[in-house]
Amino acid sequence: MAYPYRGTLNRLLFKTPLIWWRMGLGGLLGPAMLVLNTWGRKSHLPRHTMLSYTPMKDCIYVGAGWGLHCDWYQNLLADPHVTLQVWAKQVTGEKGEVLIPALARRVTDEDEFQRVSRRLFETGGDSHFKPWLDSLGVAYDHEDLVAKRERVHQVALDLQPIEMGSRFMDDGYPAAMETDLKWVWTVMAGLGGLGWLMGRHRR
Repeated sequence: MAYPYRGTLNRLLFKTPLIWWRMGLGGLLGPAMLVLNTWGRKSHLPRHTMLSYTPMKDCIYVGAGWGLHCDWYQNLLADPHVTLQVWAKQVTGEKGEVLIPALARRVTDEDEFQRVSRRLFETGGDSHFKPWLDSLGVAYDHEDLVAKRERVHQVALDLQPIEMGSRFMDDGYPAAMETDLKWVWTVMAGLGGLGWLMGRHRR
C-alpha cells in the first residue's frame, strides 16, 4: 500500500478506471465506483478522480487511502465544492449517469465514524480495505479502527439539493468529466472490420 508516485506503473493502473469511464463504460463501473470532481487547489481547474464509495442516507462516504498524499483530498480541503458522477440506481433512484453537487468534509464525529466504518466491515470494503488497514497499523477489527480513527481520512460528501432546471456548476461546483473517448470504439470496430476484409481477401 505504498503511495504510487507519479510515473509509476501502479499509479497508471489506478488511472485505468477513469479511462474506461471516459470510453462510456460508466454503467459497468458505476455500482462500485464514482467519479469525484474537485477544483485543483493550484490551477483551479476541474480535476477528476475515481473512487470506491459507501452510500448512506443523504451522504456518500469515500476514504483518502493515503491521507494528505492524495491530490484530490488536498483539493477538497482547499475548496469543499465537489461534483459527483454516480451511476448506481440505489444511490440516485434513477437510471443512467447522474451529476450531484456535494460539499466535502472530513469525518471527525465519533458516532458518524462508527456508522460508516461499521458499514465498511459489513460489506467487506473494496479489495484494498484490509491491506490499507495493515498499512495504518490498524487491526481488521471495528473497535480498533474506531480507536485509531485519527489515522484515517474518511470523507463525507454531503449531497446538495438540485433545483429543477438549475445549473449548479455555475454556483461554484467543478465541471464533470466528459465521456470523450467513445470514439475509440468506432476506431476499434473499423480496424476489426478492416482485418476481417483483409483476411477474406487473402483466402
